[in-house]
Amino acid sequence: MCGNMKTSRPIDERKARSKKNRWKTFRKYMQAKLLFTFVVVAAALLALSFILFSISGNTGEDYKKTVLTQQNYSSTVLPFKRGTIMDRNHTVLATSEQVYNLILDPKVILADERENTETTLDALVQCFGYDRGELSALLDEKADKSYVRYARQLSADDKTKFTTYETDFNKNAKKNKTAKVAGVWFEPEYKRVYPFNTLASSVLGFSSSDSSRGNWGIEQYYNEELVGTNGRSYGYMNNDGDLERVTKEAIDGNTVVTTIDYTVQSAAEQYIAEFLTEYKADNVGVLVMNPNNGEILGMATSSPYDLNNPGDLTAFYDEAAIAAMDDKAKSEALAGIWKNFAVQDAFEPGSTAKPFTVSAGLEENLISAASEYICDGAESFGSGSHEVTVKCNQVHGRVNLEESLMYSCNDAMMAIGQTLGNDIFSKYLSQFGFGKQTGIDLPGESPGLVYQPENMGVVDLATNAFGQNYNATMVQMAAAFSSVINGGSYYMPHMVKQVLSPEGDLVKDVEPVLMRETVSESTSEFIRTSLWKTVLDGTGKEAQIEGYDVGGKTGTAQKQPREDHKYLVSFMGFAPVEHPEVVVYVIVDNPEKLNLAEGEETNVSAKLAIGIEKKVMEAILPYLSISMSSEYIPETTAADTEPVTPTEPETDAAGNTIPASANPSDDERVQDDGILNDPTESAAASSEESSSKEGGNGDGPQTPEDDGSQSQEDHTTEEE
Repeated sequence: MCGNMKTSRPIDERKARSKKNRWKTFRKYMQAKLLFTFVVVAAALLALSFILFSISGNTGEDYKKTVLTQQNYSSTVLPFKRGTIMDRNHTVLATSEQVYNLILDPKVILADERENTETTLDALVQCFGYDRGELSALLDEKADKSYVRYARQLSADDKTKFTTYETDFNKNAKKNKTAKVAGVWFEPEYKRVYPFNTLASSVLGFSSSDSSRGNWGIEQYYNEELVGTNGRSYGYMNNDGDLERVTKEAIDGNTVVTTIDYTVQSAAEQYIAEFLTEYKADNVGVLVMNPNNGEILGMATSSPYDLNNPGDLTAFYDEAAIAAMDDKAKSEALAGIWKNFAVQDAFEPGSTAKPFTVSAGLEENLISAASEYICDGAESFGSGSHEVTVKCNQVHGRVNLEESLMYSCNDAMMAIGQTLGNDIFSKYLSQFGFGKQTGIDLPGESPGLVYQPENMGVVDLATNAFGQNYNATMVQMAAAFSSVINGGSYYMPHMVKQVLSPEGDLVKDVEPVLMRETVSESTSEFIRTSLWKTVLDGTGKEAQIEGYDVGGKTGTAQKQPREDHKYLVSFMGFAPVEHPEVVVYVIVDNPEKLNLAEGEETNVSAKLAIGIEKKVMEAILPYLSISMSSEYIPETTAADTEPVTPTEPETDAAGNTIPASANPSDDERVQDDGILNDPTESAAASSEESSSKEGGNGDGPQTPEDDGSQSQEDHTTEEE
């Protein structure tokens, strides 16, 4: 036993030591495993933190929405405020005012066995005068709904009236433990408001009821600047039953500062309205432009409409006519009212285009200030059954280049047109911006309609030379004219000066855009001088304004079809002459005097347009601080002569008028003026071109067909 006991002790010790060693080994293994686990978990947490930070930084709002969609929550839209539209002096032309939609919650109103139904109906009837029976029926119909929009765009006063009633009533109800007002709340939104109702309606346009879309005008063209982004408020119950709320604030739209001047615009609209008390017309337009940068200061038409109620037809049609319209007819009627005539409608401009023809000839050195023309009152093209006669307004006799503008001589313009030829004339039409959009920042601009040189017949060229048989818009005419009188710089016409943030900080300055140079300074000086003399002693005498140097050009264009004898009269005025600061362009389409006496006819002439232009000029020249001046004496005049009264045409021994195409004596011969070709050659060329023209083509405006059905056609009458 003793021996056995001795041998067992070492064995026990060895076992103990072995167990101890295994425990040490296990502890080291566990430590290493725990350390590895800790490192992995720490790395995972670090990576998760990085991912969450990335999500929060880059797509935080989307992530919030994703989380919220997995829980029970409520969502309320926070509407944006559409940007304000101002005139150049920050007079507000269009703004958005906060209003409220009245929301009913039938579930709440009908809850607790309709305990609060009657008191809530009482409140709605008393505060707003709603029909109780209609409300009760609606609640029964929508009993399972929590959101019913019952009324829209209530004022802040309406909201305050109801909430005050509700607060006072419910305070007493709580005290007396009686039924209360419940289940009615107000949802904010914005209502577009135009403080001056009809002012600049064709320029501004209007917006949709939710302010998300602009219709027509600046509201449409600058919609992306004016529109904002709705915000949203999310509310939900978390796992602990607490109400959580996440709010994404709305982003309001930017403010657009226009080039329009409230005072100038008001004057233009006032004098159109005055004119329409004595005359009716298909259209009357007034466009006021700064010729030195393309800014539009005023743009008015004869069909202003209420921007706060753009769908109202009662100002334009009687009740019977409106009742007879179907939806399509109403839409067409409204589109006709809403469009901007000055930008979207093209017309034959008439003699206001003559400065462009003269400018082209001077720029090409094909005519000069010394050029003279003999006007016998008409020119004939072609021969026999294809002969076409184009008239002048009167027999001017011998006129120089300056006088051809002063007295608006068609014969002289036709001669210049022949000298230029199709290619050069068409080149300058394009150079002046005709046949293409100007780029003005308004929707729906018309490019007008012009002939291509290869499709232009001899009659087309002749009539184009004095502004007939091609179509242009008011804004095209004003932009081209501005370039001719400002020294040759063609600026893109534009309606907006600046874009500001909702806080009023500058977002963008809209700088003038110089598109091209159209004429030289010497040509510009000649045109300014000639048009100044046109007002002093030519067809534009009625446009004179005491104390100011005013220049201008009259126009009386005969409309298609010619046999209807309808006219579009116009006047393009500018001041001061030496350094023009303002252009006023007026057109009156198909004027007809009201309340004519028996046997009386409307005296249609450019004087009707001058009457409007002069009143606008007299109103705005002092306002724009345009200095009064003494009689304008140009530094140089290309004509180098004073205007003279046109002489009667030359006659032979028998008293017959000598045709303009007859060769004058050597000392009267005018070089490079296009009127001294051999008559037989001219007639042959006219006949050949007339037979190939066939009354127009798809590339240009239609002209009367030279089909032999009528001879000696009185093609066009121009300028009273």
